[in-house]
Amino acid sequence: MNDQPPPAAPLQPAAPAYPQKTSGLAVASLILGIISLMGAAVLIVPMILAIVFGHVSLSKIRRDPRLGGSGIAIAGLVMGYVSIVFGFVFMGLLAAMAIPAFAKVRETSQRKVMQNDARQIGAAAQQYMLEKGVTVVSFGIDPTTGRVTGPLSEFSIRVTPGTRAVDGVIESQDDTFSLQNPRFLNGEIETFDAEGRPR
Repeated sequence: MNDQPPPAAPLQPAAPAYPQKTSGLAVASLILGIISLMGAAVLIVPMILAIVFGHVSLSKIRRDPRLGGSGIAIAGLVMGYVSIVFGFVFMGLLAAMAIPAFAKVRETSQRKVMQNDARQIGAAAQQYMLEKGVTVVSFGIDPTTGRVTGPLSEFSIRVTPGTRAVDGVIESQDDTFSLQNPRFLNGEIETFDAEGRPR
């Protein structure tokens, strides 16, 4: 008997490997992810497309062994999701900067409205004092209509509805009067000189 092992079977050539083709959706996901990061997450469409294309391409790559590019698809996905986080942070910062600015603009405009109302009353009071030869003028304001009442009503003055006269007596050229509107300036009482200039 022969003690030698049987000869080894000849090596079979390996099955021809398909050259892997990179998924076009994975590349698109990467490019859109880069664009969304560069756009500071303001560009919403590239961000969403990067995520959608990344998921779709990963799904296709797992099903088809001839497709490659899973790393590219994952990179596109990561950039898309990171863009979303940056977007929320960016929007939060914008809101933190914009809200106080809007409040300041609103307060300034409300103050201007009150000053305009006071100028109208002051001008009418000055005119009334000149025409009637008096030094004291009193007035009131109907808060529902904004119509000025009392001796100044002959000048048909209307101020912003809701405004009321806190101190509606002007006793001399150096005296002051006060107005208040609960909807403006948190209901603060504003004081003006006899000509309607703020004090």
